[in-house]
Amino acid sequence: MKLTIQREGRNELLLIEDAENQDILPGTKYFRNFSGLEKKNGNQVVNSEGRRNFCLALNFPKEVLDELAGLGLDIVEFQSTNVEEYGDEPLRFVRVQISEGGTRPSELYLMNDTLKTKKQLRGNEISLLDGSRFSKAEMVIRTWHKENGKVSLYLNSGYFYIQMNPIDAKFADYDDVLGNEFSEVPFDED
Repeated sequence: MKLTIQREGRNELLLIEDAENQDILPGTKYFRNFSGLEKKNGNQVVNSEGRRNFCLALNFPKEVLDELAGLGLDIVEFQSTNVEEYGDEPLRFVRVQISEGGTRPSELYLMNDTLKTKKQLRGNEISLLDGSRFSKAEMVIRTWHKENGKVSLYLNSGYFYIQMNPIDAKFADYDDVLGNEFSEVPFDED
């Protein structure tokens, strides 16, 4: 995953290129909540209903992590129990909010590299990303410096390439001639 930081006045843009599936932390209990469901840890609400977000792993050298911390980002760190997937190093990540409405709504796109197509996801379609496996993702994330000194991250735009299973990939080039219209199925009625 490649990170470029651009300064824009008092805020910054984080350009994320070639992120992989493990960089957009899988698992819907805490890490992925594209659907905006309420999430609890015991009796404590960790995500209010309607707040769409995901966690982005920060697998960067110490100098880059220090620069991100210097921007005021709230970098969460904990030791993962999944050593096979995340290794011995602590897992470091930040939460990225998805903005709907307002003056700068997030734009999310589902990409098909085989067909060179994209589809903008809107409303409930965004929840499709919760259980997806990404072959890669590219994102523009903006910082928002609050009056209390804290910094929030918001997705400006995200391009998510879904990793297709072998069967779906086999039929990816076929046209969907029926679409969602099942009332006129072209079969003989004998």
